[in-house]
Amino acid sequence: MTVTLETLSAIFRLSKHLIYVDGERSEVEVQKIVDFLDSFEGLDIKTHEQIMNYGLEQMDDTQAVKLIAALDDDAKQEVSNLFAHIILDDGRLTEDEKRLYWRIQELCGLPDPKEDNAAEDTPAEEEESNDIVPAFIVVNYDGFTSTRQSPNKDWDTLGGELASWIGANGRVEVVRYTRPLNAISEQLHLRGRHLVFMVARNGYVNTVGDNMPATLLYGGGYPIMGNIVFALETDKGYEIEGITSRNLIAEILGAIDTAVGGLLRTE
Repeated sequence: MTVTLETLSAIFRLSKHLIYVDGERSEVEVQKIVDFLDSFEGLDIKTHEQIMNYGLEQMDDTQAVKLIAALDDDAKQEVSNLFAHIILDDGRLTEDEKRLYWRIQELCGLPDPKEDNAAEDTPAEEEESNDIVPAFIVVNYDGFTSTRQSPNKDWDTLGGELASWIGANGRVEVVRYTRPLNAISEQLHLRGRHLVFMVARNGYVNTVGDNMPATLLYGGGYPIMGNIVFALETDKGYEIEGITSRNLIAEILGAIDTAVGGLLRTE
């Protein structure tokens, strides 16, 4: 692997984020980045310090991502392996570590790790163990929540299902990119997606009331009436998708409930 000192500083900067994201500094995690730097011949202690100081004090995350994204495929593989070892080798893989790893992997265009035992327990495989049929979160106007599942991806079919789940008379309309929804999407580090909710476009089959959680998440001072359903939407193409991880379902529900002041209730 041949890289510039500036790129090593970028790798160090993102490594530090992975080390500290769970609030704990493990010596095993720190040793991984030290060993990585030691693998480059001709780097003395003073150069190590220069790399670290430059990465922390003179570089921002955007610069770091761009430098790593510009690496060739072999170098990206080594960086991916390093990042996976940092979060896995201390034996404590947290949700915060997984989310940050996925975000870095996406932004930098890194492949899945393929080195030693890192490939046996990657964050991606950890997520797969929680895989479910795509799920959507329904929040009735009275705050009661439930999840519905559908394997359908074609909007002509899925759109009708979503409308029926919330008692909509016809099609649904997507609410996206409000300030509260953006805050939740950022908090959850969604990979190439953002959180949206859908409401009835042509009214409701039955009489419904003001949906206070939806009104708060709309954030525009305009009351949202009736039931709503939450989903993910891709940043590119704006395709509606279900949530495919049990863990992510729980995280989204928790984030929504916090954002609306604990108004959600479980049936």
